[in-house]
Amino acid sequence: MKQPVIITSSYILYLEQDNGFTFIHCDVLNKWTKEVKKQLSNSFKELTTEYGQPLYALHTKEDKKHEKFLKMFDFSYLQSIKGLDGNNYDIYVWR
Repeated sequence: MKQPVIITSSYILYLEQDNGFTFIHCDVLNKWTKEVKKQLSNSFKELTTEYGQPLYALHTKEDKKHEKFLKMFDFSYLQSIKGLDGNNYDIYVWR
């Protein structure tokens, strides 16, 4: 279950525990601007500093916008998996 850990008027960052791994999720609520990017970058740095453990993100290969977002925040490709729903996913990690 996703737990919100940082809530702003522009975005929400969530953490989710699954089988000993922590997955991060982000909902951007407003238009993507340089200011939103700057604020989100600062929140992400604060979160990763305080959390101090790897964070994982689930990605669908077709979503190029999401892939760009992951790379912007220094996530690295880890591996591909087949989900319980039968679909293929990539897992990215931030360390």
